[in-house]
Amino acid sequence: MPECYRETLKNGIEVAIWAISETEAELKKGLPLSEKAQSRLSSRRSEVHRKGYLAIRQLLKGFHIDPLTHQYDKQGAPYLTDGRFLSISHTQTRATVALGTVPLGIDLEFYQDKIEAIAPRFLNPSELAYAKENEPISIYTQLWTAKEALYKAYNTPGIHFATQMHIHGFENKASEGLGSISHQEKEHPYSLYFRYFDTFCLTLATPKQV
Repeated sequence: MPECYRETLKNGIEVAIWAISETEAELKKGLPLSEKAQSRLSSRRSEVHRKGYLAIRQLLKGFHIDPLTHQYDKQGAPYLTDGRFLSISHTQTRATVALGTVPLGIDLEFYQDKIEAIAPRFLNPSELAYAKENEPISIYTQLWTAKEALYKAYNTPGIHFATQMHIHGFENKASEGLGSISHQEKEHPYSLYFRYFDTFCLTLATPKQV
């Protein structure tokens, strides 16, 4: 199945999702892969990860992005050489990309019961309390995507999810929200955009414009 969702936010950021149902060979069709890209693909031992990589490339092709402009830095974070900002995420049978002119981060996750066991590792006490009083699995998952998106947007290794990242006044099924990262004695505010689907959810994070 090809691209299944596309949205342009009010700030001009573009988001697209691919529902992965193809074989690897089908996902490769029409994709010009450089030697470096082919090497990166081959280094992924899991078929799921190889398909995710190819689906991301298909989404970028849908945005008419030259394959050679899609690169990875020393930390493994994706970027574009044309000056635009890029963030990607893929899990199981979904892949997503976000493109914009400001730093950004995106994350997508399926709802799974096992997230309940690890929630205390990435949520602070107030976030945990709110989730437990409402719909724990869906809220844990949404807050996880929010913090992953913040981490990607801030792009600084070593940030602790539970103590340095904060989701402010989160309400279940909200379409927008606020988050922040505490680092080097400063508070860095972010705008959050939440999207909900039947079996998964995603969050996009961008620096809050003052």
